[in-house]
Amino acid sequence: MKTLYLIFGTGFLLVFLGLSTPIVAQDIHYSQFNRSPIYINPALAGVFRGDLRFVGNYRSQWNKVPVNYQTISASIEQKFINTNQKNSLFSAGLLFNYDEAGDLELSNTNIGVVGSYTHRLAEQHFLTGGLIIGMGQRRLDASKLRVDQQYNGDIFDPTLGTGELGLNDRKFFGDFSGGLNYHFQNPDKRTRLDIGGSIFHINAPNNSLFDGAKAKLDRRFNIYGITSFKLTGDFDLGLRIIGQFQGPHQETVIGGTIRYHLEQRRSREVAVAFALSHRLGDAWVPTLLLEFHNWSFGLNYDINSSSWQSATARRGGPEFSLIYIFSKVRPPKEFEICPIF
Repeated sequence: MKTLYLIFGTGFLLVFLGLSTPIVAQDIHYSQFNRSPIYINPALAGVFRGDLRFVGNYRSQWNKVPVNYQTISASIEQKFINTNQKNSLFSAGLLFNYDEAGDLELSNTNIGVVGSYTHRLAEQHFLTGGLIIGMGQRRLDASKLRVDQQYNGDIFDPTLGTGELGLNDRKFFGDFSGGLNYHFQNPDKRTRLDIGGSIFHINAPNNSLFDGAKAKLDRRFNIYGITSFKLTGDFDLGLRIIGQFQGPHQETVIGGTIRYHLEQRRSREVAVAFALSHRLGDAWVPTLLLEFHNWSFGLNYDINSSSWQSATARRGGPEFSLIYIFSKVRPPKEFEICPIF
C-alpha cells in the first residue's frame, strides 16, 4: 500500500508539470494555498487532526504599483462526531473572504456556510464531500471616479457628471461551491495524502454593477494534491501542487517543504519548516513556518519573475497565515471512531 501511495501521489504531481504557462486567475488566491484549505475545496472542511480549526490569511500584493491588492480571509470549522456512526462524521463552519484594489476601492466580500460529510472507505482511506452556500457583494466608491468629462478645459471640476449612467456602488449575489477530497492517513499520523477537485461559483452569478448589464462570475475549477512523508524521526518532506482554472485564466503552483520537529512530546510539540513554491510564469515563493502545539504560523514573500517585474521591482508582496486547532480529550471508545483525526 505504501508503494501504491508513493506512485499515486508522485504521478499526480508530474501530470501537472505539463500544464501551460498560467496567468493570474480572477478570484483571490494565496501562495500558501494549502494553508487556506476551505478556499481551495469545501471538502477539506473537517479533514484535520482535532475538533475545531480556525484559519486566518492576509495578503498584500503589488505595493509598488498603484493598483495594489489587500486580501483577508478567515474560516472556522468544527467536527460533529456521532458515536453511533463509526465510519462517518459531519463538519460545519463559516468562511469569510474580502479583497480590495485600486483608486475606486473596488472590493469583493464573500460570506459562506460550509458543510462536509466524511466517510471512511477503509482503515486508512477517507472520502469527503463538501458544499458552500454563500452570499457575495461587489462594491466600489463611485465618488472617487475621475473621467474626461470632469475636466472643463482648464482644471478638474468634481461637480461635473461622470456620464456613467446606471452605475451602482454595490451588487449582492448568491454564490455556491462544492467539491470532493480523498484522504489517506498512515497510522503514524505524519504520512498523509489529499487529492481532490472543486468547483466554485457553480451558479455563475451575475456581479455587474450596471443596471441591466450581465457580467457573470466564471466558475473556478480547482484540482490539487497535497502530501507529506515522514522521512525520519525528526524530518518530514511535503509536496503540493494546485491548478486553478477560471474562464480564460489559469494558475499553477508547485512546491515542497522540509519540516524539522524540535520537540515531539504530547502537548509540547515544536517544529520549524522551510517551503519553496513556484507559481509558473509568475513568481517564486519562499515560506517560513513555525509550529507550536496547536498553533501554526506561516510567512512568505512573493518574488515576481514574470515580465510584470519591470513595474513591481520583483516585489510581489507578503502573505501571512495563522492556524489554530483545538482538540478535546475523548473517552477511548469514542476516540476509536475516527482514528486519523
